[in-house]
Amino acid sequence: MGLFSSRSTAASLSIIAKGCRVTGNIESDQSIQIDGFVSGNIFTEAEVIVTPTGRVQGDINAGLVLINGLVEGTCQGGEVSIQPKGKFKGTMQTQHLTIEKGGLLIGENREVVESEKVTLISKNETADIEEKKAV
Repeated sequence: MGLFSSRSTAASLSIIAKGCRVTGNIESDQSIQIDGFVSGNIFTEAEVIVTPTGRVQGDINAGLVLINGLVEGTCQGGEVSIQPKGKFKGTMQTQHLTIEKGGLLIGENREVVESEKVTLISKNETADIEEKKAV
């Protein structure tokens, strides 16, 4: 197998290295690890990992967010974990939040609430319901 293979791996990871600075939005189908600095928004269905040397100024929208560096902005994720060296400043919206000892949340956490669906009933269905109540 050569250096450049056409076969992709299921566990791909994009890394913003320590000392690297990215300005702009990042979109990926795979996981993203931030060791450097990102000024912009990050979107992925997978996970975003902010290591102790990582810093993000912007919005993060991901399936899983692990914060062990500094994140300033908004964060939306199915699950968010602020780890011992992690700091989050801003507004977070998640169903599952974990803050480990030493982790810090400055701002607010809004629980994701599934909205109820409203089903409209036609006049005929309303009349049928009224008839059943009368019987």
